[in-house]
Amino acid sequence: MQFAKLHGCGNDYIFVMERDMKGIDAGREAIKLSDRKTGIGADGLIIAGDSEVADIKMEMYNADGSRGRMCGNGIRCLGKYAFERRMTIKTVLRVETDAGIRKLWLYGDGVHISAAKADMGKPVFEPQLIPVYTDAEKVIDKNICIGNKNYTATCLSMGNPHTVIFTDDVDKIDIETEGKLIENDAMFPDRTNVMFVQVISERKLKMGIWERGSGMTMACGTGACAALVAGYVTNRCGNEADIIMPGGILKVTYDIKSGNVYLFGDANEVFTGEVNR
Repeated sequence: MQFAKLHGCGNDYIFVMERDMKGIDAGREAIKLSDRKTGIGADGLIIAGDSEVADIKMEMYNADGSRGRMCGNGIRCLGKYAFERRMTIKTVLRVETDAGIRKLWLYGDGVHISAAKADMGKPVFEPQLIPVYTDAEKVIDKNICIGNKNYTATCLSMGNPHTVIFTDDVDKIDIETEGKLIENDAMFPDRTNVMFVQVISERKLKMGIWERGSGMTMACGTGACAALVAGYVTNRCGNEADIIMPGGILKVTYDIKSGNVYLFGDANEVFTGEVNR
């Protein structure tokens, strides 16, 4: 099976063609290939296939084998992967995902793609749709207690569930310990991604990441979108900002008129290879 490894801001995924996955359990394959000691090593697996309703289809699995509905860095890298392999000749295309059809703009020299912008859709705050168990109409700057520690959190979905927690200093957070506890708390029936966010300025946020199903990662596209939206609705930042993460910077814009969120950043191919079966 042929594969390619790509990343956006260090958030890395293994890409394969849908035709090469016939008869293979994708969840189990994601676990096997994502292992950084015995496999290729990645934050997950993305399968590129034909779509009956869009230009291309994306199927995404986390490193633990669970299926993800949306992936901001993944969808941008998918555009590069598909264009450079001539699965599409378009530089503006529509991608079918488990979270719906998303529009994607590709930037490059006509042969290679170096960056992409994705329309990530509208943020969802309704608790039952995120989902999150709560009696509140919305969880925006609400106190939650997890692991005997109180947090002020904003919960929303950007195609997958996010819990955004603002802090004065991201570097002082034990992201692995606290992120894992929050991800798996009973108030989140489908678990949650956890973003620890520090406001640097109105147009600059710094973020520490705990991804549902993958753990600590270098970047998270949907998480960057969630952080910006959470900052905007709580009057901590404007509707456009650079999100600084361990792997680099993503630019997020919350179009107030349409209600859609746009994500712009790099798309890089690391290497290609063949998996022996």
